[in-house]
Amino acid sequence: MVHRHGFLCATPQIQIGVAFQQSLGAGIFGGDGFLLQKVSGKGIAWIELSGEVILKELRPGETLRVHPGHVGAFEANVNFQIARIPGIRNMIFGGDGIFLAALTGPGKVWLQTLPISKLAHKLQEYMPTEARQTTEGGVVGGIVGSILNGMK
Repeated sequence: MVHRHGFLCATPQIQIGVAFQQSLGAGIFGGDGFLLQKVSGKGIAWIELSGEVILKELRPGETLRVHPGHVGAFEANVNFQIARIPGIRNMIFGGDGIFLAALTGPGKVWLQTLPISKLAHKLQEYMPTEARQTTEGGVVGGIVGSILNGMK
């Protein structure tokens, strides 16, 4: 199972399908909606994961709780459920929502440290805005423009 935008390409022996997350909570609060991509078969598939990729091999019955957006891929035999973070303080001050993905083994899980949505959000503060351009362009541009005009 791969996050819904994760499949890039594959050899002809690979089958790609749509898999639905198993719980209603996963679809509403899981971050990526109801859809996961199911990649199966014997061949090579290329998957897009963002940031650093961490491989975790879960033992039978071992559960890993992680922010849903950081789940990049997992083997089909891994149980995926959404669990609510307990405690009112966590719900109010947690910052990343009130739900975590609970992945229970056995099987492999690939986590991504920087999902593309979080990367875009982080980059947004460095992107020029009209106010920032006017201020920087006005002050710096005015100084540089004065210097260049004085050299003529």
